[in-house]
Amino acid sequence: MGTFLKYLFYLILIIVIYLVGKGIYDGTIDKQTTVGSVVNQVDAGAEQIAKDAGNAIDNAVDSAKNRNATPPAASTTGPSVNPTGVAN
Repeated sequence: MGTFLKYLFYLILIIVIYLVGKGIYDGTIDKQTTVGSVVNQVDAGAEQIAKDAGNAIDNAVDSAKNRNATPPAASTTGPSVNPTGVAN
């Protein structure tokens, strides 16, 4: 259980660092930005990342269901025949 919590903490830390770095790069975080507004940006960004991940998982599950539900089409062509009349 301790290992799981450690890696969960690392994951959250990486997401926060990514979102703060993105905010600095985009210019929404500068010298005049307060800590409260940075926390709000990180919160909104984490929420958006979670929604995007959920949507991606839903799309992957739906495409896997559709792929398994639809059988492949049967081939309607016979064996190819070369000019000498021998089937390939």
